Amino acid sequence: MAQMALKEQKEAPPEEIRADDGFTTSPTEVRVNPLGDFMDDQTFAQLQQYRLFDAKSLRDFQIRKTYREMRKKMTASDALDKLQEMYSYLQYDTIRKIVYMSKAS
Repeated sequence: MAQMALKEQKEAPPEEIRADDGFTTSPTEVRVNPLGDFMDDQTFAQLQQYRLFDAKSLRDFQIRKTYREMRKKMTASDALDKLQEMYSYLQYDTIRKIVYMSKAS
């Protein structure tokens, strides 16, 4: 009986972890569906499999979303500083341009 309980425990799926940048992750997957508000995970995976997403655009979308959430709790300059720490490979001005980029007309 104890062996069966141990076996069931080993077969349990890995628990889901929420990453700091808003992406859903699990121990086996790095990032899953940053567009969860707009489409289900299966659709996202299929579109990503066919490379129908621009990685830079997805990153910029996530940066803008994170910035809007941060602005509810802190000043604009603090939010930009925090984003620069999160995306250290980007210049501060680049992050600022992404955040304040106007919508295409």
